[in-house]
Amino acid sequence: MVELLDKLMNTLYEKSTISHNKKHSEIIEKKLDFKVVVIVDFENYQAIPTDLLDKEYVYYLFCGFVTTKPAQEYRDMLEGYDINIVETKHTGTNFVDNRISMYIGYMFGKYNPKQVILVSNDIDYYEMIRDLKSNGYPVILREPSLTRKQLLKRQTDYFCEPLKKTAPNKTKPIDNDMKKLIEFNNGNDVIAASKIRCYLRTVKKLDKSEINKTIEKIRALYKVVEVRGKEEFYKIT
Repeated sequence: MVELLDKLMNTLYEKSTISHNKKHSEIIEKKLDFKVVVIVDFENYQAIPTDLLDKEYVYYLFCGFVTTKPAQEYRDMLEGYDINIVETKHTGTNFVDNRISMYIGYMFGKYNPKQVILVSNDIDYYEMIRDLKSNGYPVILREPSLTRKQLLKRQTDYFCEPLKKTAPNKTKPIDNDMKKLIEFNNGNDVIAASKIRCYLRTVKKLDKSEINKTIEKIRALYKVVEVRGKEEFYKIT
């Protein structure tokens, strides 16, 4: 009886493993290391912002049952771009949102993407984005339908108190190094992100996680004045 039960459990385990292996998502099949990944909450916003169109980027359109067909038609219009559709067939509150959050966590857990950009006007992502940024993950939330005034108000209302509490500790190490960073850049206060990373790695001897955290702080404090291809330039004054 015991041997029969063991055999039955082994058979069930093998079937479960085979079934699991067949259900790998399309994300698992791609290599996302050092890639810019653009995730679009297609339930919330049905387009990729034109300034984010780049044939080197990888795109994921997260759709519900109703938006899957429009997403497929939209993908067919953008020939030559690496656009993938992730369909959520079940209907319900926040099904697509929850899946997006899970996939972003999976991407950072399995790969080392250069940047993950989430396109959505949904304020529910703020907490996740803030947690990822605070731990040094390169993630951006793009809210394309908001005017600059609306965006500023929303972010001020949401982030005001946390920023007041954490700003002194966050900004102090960056401010103390700005003069040396400018000297490292031959006295020019417009500095490429790659040059900042080089300074942090070679002079400050920071590890990868610390470098990412510092870059995120610089993004929050200083203006991007120029973009050449994928390279961002910050004015450090």
